[in-house]
Amino acid sequence: MKILITGGNSATALKLVKAFATYQVILADYGEVPSLTSSAYTLISLGEKNEDVLAHTLLNKCLDEGVDLILPIHNFEIEAVVKAETLFNEFNIQVLVPNREELDLYFNIASTLKTGDWVIYKSGEVLFASNSEVIPANNEQKNLNGAFYITKDDTAFKLNLITI
Repeated sequence: MKILITGGNSATALKLVKAFATYQVILADYGEVPSLTSSAYTLISLGEKNEDVLAHTLLNKCLDEGVDLILPIHNFEIEAVVKAETLFNEFNIQVLVPNREELDLYFNIASTLKTGDWVIYKSGEVLFASNSEVIPANNEQKNLNGAFYITKDDTAFKLNLITI
């Protein structure tokens, strides 16, 4: 199974690679990227960033590379990909972000949280957790998708979408 993770030039994307050890991982980013292939991933360019056609660019790259899953982590990609989720699904590409109705619960562009424990959900199932002792129960969102930082306040765990 192939997954495309955006933000490929970032430390965050490299951290997420370890969650997909059984997948063929493609890291992708905008502009020039070094031509790099390792045993863990391949790094490719998405071309120049054009926010007017982000979803189209990502869908085309997924189709060109035969991708099954996409995990967008750039802040500016999230809403565009969520709006185009039906289109991705028509080509059997699963989008690993919360659906449109749930997005505001997890996506805070002003969030400063960039470290700590994290978890990846696919269709409500935990694919990977950096610390299995702090996985929040996912009773409310049975079909949750995405990569999230985990925080805990006095009463409960909270998930924040991982973005750069």
